Amino acid sequence: MRRNVIITAVLLLPTSAVAQELDTAVTLAAGTGVSVGRGDAAVAATMSPMFLDLDVGLIFDGDHTLEWTPSLIMEIQGRVSIGVNPSLKRVWKWKVFSIYGGLGFPFFFAPFTLVGVEPAVGFTFHPLPRLGLALELHADVFFAGSDLPESSVVAKMDASVGVRFHF
Repeated sequence: MRRNVIITAVLLLPTSAVAQELDTAVTLAAGTGVSVGRGDAAVAATMSPMFLDLDVGLIFDGDHTLEWTPSLIMEIQGRVSIGVNPSLKRVWKWKVFSIYGGLGFPFFFAPFTLVGVEPAVGFTFHPLPRLGLALELHADVFFAGSDLPESSVVAKMDASVGVRFHF
């Protein structure tokens, strides 16, 4: 009985709380590419609208191999549209270069809706420790939304270039 009381007392002793560390990497990029979807009678390929992309990479506890990245997307050519793209990126870094692969779920919400999935690969050159030049290639497949013809999907292959700041 006494041993159980001692074990319980030890387990209830206060422990020091450890705050979770958070680093951020902000990327501002612009890009365009090719969109493919069903046209009037056949498959049609057109230039994707030019877009701006603002990513905020959240890096927890100093683990720079994983980034949780909420993004804001704004198409600025043709119809202006706004969307978000939450994603997860796996990063490999060598000295001043890094590459990553990621998976995102783009969702445009104004003035129309589109929902899709996006695999991506990227490359970053870091000439300074807190500054990088970024290139990303991503393929989007939109399968739901008010801007899709009935029973069809729209696929995009886009590239973007930008700058990346580490905080």
